[in-house]
Amino acid sequence: MSGSKPRRTYSDESRERMRTAALARYDSNAHQTHERVRALMKTIQEEMAANKGIYPHNKGAVSLAEVARRAEIHPFTFHKPRYLELGLEVKQWLEALKQGAVVGRMQVRKELGTRVQEWKKLYADLLEAHRITETDLAHANAQLEDALRENDKLRRHVADLTKQKVLPLRTEKR
Repeated sequence: MSGSKPRRTYSDESRERMRTAALARYDSNAHQTHERVRALMKTIQEEMAANKGIYPHNKGAVSLAEVARRAEIHPFTFHKPRYLELGLEVKQWLEALKQGAVVGRMQVRKELGTRVQEWKKLYADLLEAHRITETDLAHANAQLEDALRENDKLRRHVADLTKQKVLPLRTEKR
């Protein structure tokens, strides 16, 4: 073993400092994960509110795995002893979320189908209203043309009458 490095030995004090630093990192990482998951839950609720109750990602399916994916952690993280409480919190949140919103691929598909039908009906109704308005406009334009022609005819008639000499029937006494 002429080329191998000698094994490092650490003092008890050094080991204790490394252990303390590792525990501090462990606590910090856990805290950051908790905060990231809670912020994500709030973000998901805002996205669903902006999208009329439908989760806009993952074809509408919100699950523990989806929360883990969006929080950039492994789904198994929620089953680790340090994160069991967080996992339970997320599960309760998911149950509450499913009560008041359209969640799940099949429900979203049905809901979107219903919304498409509603939009098609709205479009058909607007198209019919537009056609009626166009017809009313054409009728109003025709009436305007008739009125303008009649007005022109009356103006010519008045002009013809004023060209003639007008004599008073009674003569004025001077």
